[in-house]
Amino acid sequence: MVGVLYIEDNEDDILLMKMSLRGFGEVVGARSWEEARRLLAERRFDVVLLDYNLPGEDGLEVLNDILNSHRIPVIMVTGQGDEETATRAMKLGASDYIVKSVSSFSKIRKVIEDALERHRLEEEKRRLEEEIRRTNAELEKSNKFKDLLIDILHHDLMNPAGLAMSFAELIESSCDDSEVLEYVEIIKRNLAKIISLIEDVKELSKLENIRTLEKSRIKLTELWEKVLEEYSSLIGDREVSFIRDSDGSLVGNVILKEVLSNLLSNALKYSEEGTPITIRVWEEGGYTFTSIADLGEGVPDEYKQSIFNRFTRFDKAGVKGTGIGLAIVKRIVELHCGEVWVEDNSPRGAVFVVKLPKLPGEQS
Repeated sequence: MVGVLYIEDNEDDILLMKMSLRGFGEVVGARSWEEARRLLAERRFDVVLLDYNLPGEDGLEVLNDILNSHRIPVIMVTGQGDEETATRAMKLGASDYIVKSVSSFSKIRKVIEDALERHRLEEEKRRLEEEIRRTNAELEKSNKFKDLLIDILHHDLMNPAGLAMSFAELIESSCDDSEVLEYVEIIKRNLAKIISLIEDVKELSKLENIRTLEKSRIKLTELWEKVLEEYSSLIGDREVSFIRDSDGSLVGNVILKEVLSNLLSNALKYSEEGTPITIRVWEEGGYTFTSIADLGEGVPDEYKQSIFNRFTRFDKAGVKGTGIGLAIVKRIVELHCGEVWVEDNSPRGAVFVVKLPKLPGEQS
């Protein structure tokens, strides 16, 4: 049985409501807001029916009091011609409204059922939102990666970020104020970081669900050349040496290009401008290797394993990031039955090494 509180000063209307809901709900009448307030404090109700025209009371104020004090759906009951008032009540948060009439009372069960279902869905949404907030707080404390966060990032953040970027580009194309354009460029740069993060999380999520890859004969040297071309504007005047001891031929997937991109991005990010970067490709036995060395601060021993985990990043002043790139590197290498690790460079810095079997299915 549905517990119904009907706030109505007319006893006949209360009786009619009880008859209309016989076998469906237990109707308790309250002839004033004061009486209703007492009943709400004493017992639990599933739904409130509220007559707008209560003597000495403003129906909308009563509605607001109920919604602020109790998580319970409220259906407004109005007299003939009060639909405009009922619409105002809906905007304040009422679940629905009915106009007093014989036909309306005959439909009240369906109105209540719909209101209860909407309330259930709203409560579920509220519960999920609260769970998301708690999960995010836990993520910050435990540095764990959750599928829920992936959904939030991809579904709830990508669209507004993309829309904001579109508006920024529109302003840029129609404005000739240099100061405004400078601000727009800052906005675009930060939006690009947000979009890149979202895409990285999405990419990592997709990779974690992949078990096998389609493979063909590829050459790491050719993939490196494409990556270096794409990063040419970021490399600028940096000295990048490319040592080709072999062509890096193996049976793999071109997704390995993402490995090289992330390693180069990492080297550029964590080493100072003006310092060289060295890329090498070579073979040993049944394996193809590639490495990238920088003269940055290097990676302390305690981080050499964990930096490949999701959302782990070695802190460096002025560098912001989430560590997702290296997690992507590790996952793609794993899909090729390979290994990736980091060593100390000499005289300083880090060397990231990737070891891949030349033939599919070989284990390292």
